[in-house]
Amino acid sequence: MANSDRPTIIEKYANRRLYNTGTFTFVTLDELAAMVKRGKTFLVYDAKTGADITQSVLAHIIFEQENSHGAR
Repeated sequence: MANSDRPTIIEKYANRRLYNTGTFTFVTLDELAAMVKRGKTFLVYDAKTGADITQSVLAHIIFEQENSHGAR
């Protein structure tokens, strides 16, 4: 598997900040939503427990997107 085929690893901290371990930068839910739209694969792990919380974060992105579109 080439490096470009590997999913981006995101860590979520207790303060709800999301950290992209590939770019060493904090990211927002909007930035993760843009990654989804571009077809980029990522996994989100709880920084403290190491648990895979990708599904929960994706659900939160969908919720936020629906709310922002409904507000228009």
